[in-house]
Amino acid sequence: MPHSDYTAGTIAARGKAIYHHLQDTVEPHHNGKFLVIDIETENYEIDAQGTVALNRLLSKHPDAVIYLLRIGHRTAYRIGFRGTYGTQANKAKTNTKPLK
Repeated sequence: MPHSDYTAGTIAARGKAIYHHLQDTVEPHHNGKFLVIDIETENYEIDAQGTVALNRLLSKHPDAVIYLLRIGHRTAYRIGFRGTYGTQANKAKTNTKPLK
């Protein structure tokens, strides 16, 4: 596995800077898709699935230093439950019990 001398903060800062230059080009046509950037070469791949874009970029640049984001979103992935899970309205619709 390749090792990077970059800190996570450096990777994020560089990735955000590259995305800033690409933003006007990619957002109108690819909003919601994943963008994977090699911060060293500035090459990138876009796909609806993050792993597909990642694998496509790594096939071209096996030692890439990767920054991944979801176009038009603050984060690439959400962790946890969304919406009304566990509320009375949701319980009436399903037999799902809330997690303890």
